Amino acid sequence: MRQRLRSSFQMVLSLAIGVSVLGTQAMAQTDSVNQTKATESPTFRVPKTPNKSFQDTANEAPRTARLPGGNDANPTSTSAAPKHPLDRAVSIAEEALGRMRREVNDYTAILVKRQRINGEISPTTYMGAKIRCPRRDESGVETPFSIYMRFMKPNKVAGREVIWVDGKDDNKAWVHEGAGAPLLRLKSFLLDPTSPLMMRGQREPVYEAGLENLIIKLIEKGERDRAAGTCVVNYTDGATINKRSCSIIELIHEDQRAPYEFHKAQVFIDDELGLPIRFAAYDWPSAPGEEPELIEEYTYVNIKVNVGLKDSDFDPRNPAYKFKGLPN
Repeated sequence: MRQRLRSSFQMVLSLAIGVSVLGTQAMAQTDSVNQTKATESPTFRVPKTPNKSFQDTANEAPRTARLPGGNDANPTSTSAAPKHPLDRAVSIAEEALGRMRREVNDYTAILVKRQRINGEISPTTYMGAKIRCPRRDESGVETPFSIYMRFMKPNKVAGREVIWVDGKDDNKAWVHEGAGAPLLRLKSFLLDPTSPLMMRGQREPVYEAGLENLIIKLIEKGERDRAAGTCVVNYTDGATINKRSCSIIELIHEDQRAPYEFHKAQVFIDDELGLPIRFAAYDWPSAPGEEPELIEEYTYVNIKVNVGLKDSDFDPRNPAYKFKGLPN
């Protein structure tokens, strides 16, 4: 089963509203639930100053004793090299991945996102999502990674639906257009997720979605940046998303150089769940004193975990969906 690990830190995990999440079985719901709620922008409260800030000194060589004759000796002091400020962030992501794999089998949510495509920021897009995690049960039966998305807003994409199931239909995705393309609504297409049509207006292919992919990317990018050198990491308590208590990990790269992909990134961690619920990345300022421009931001709201999604939830022939012109 594939785990696609490309791209920058992208979208982040989500927000539980009205249910207790991890380890809890939620009631199954109709398809309309995630398509009629939370179409207003998420509300945020962010403290003005971080409670902790760490400057990376990983590039500084540890002090060593010098022996007579000018030869350097290995350090015998018990003092260790400074810890990297990303250590804590990577540890948080590793713990989240373990909880995810132990306790979450599937979930529904609404993804709210904005992205910079070809230099232009897209309008805020809302998508109802159903995602089934890749799992193997005790008898060895595998459940493939499965994704269903219905676009809700803006109007030009409202009604678009996408289904992708790992290993099914030659790993292609079923898609049909929405209100903005009335003629294309009458036919469903089976497309490569990386094809120009599928990637139009998107920074990442559909199979990059999902909580496990997100957390794995957080770990990979954190380890890569930790090895690359100097950075600043701020850890801030007391933030909220839709009145839900959060902590923020903010990573700042002052130097614009490889392998860094952004000047500043923020990851919001839900304090109750211990999981990331929002990610936002910003480019380097174009001139001194200017504000950094948004590259991408992803926030998940109204998440329901372990709802018991079935194969029919990822079947374009589901009568609740609007796929038309399917082959017999």
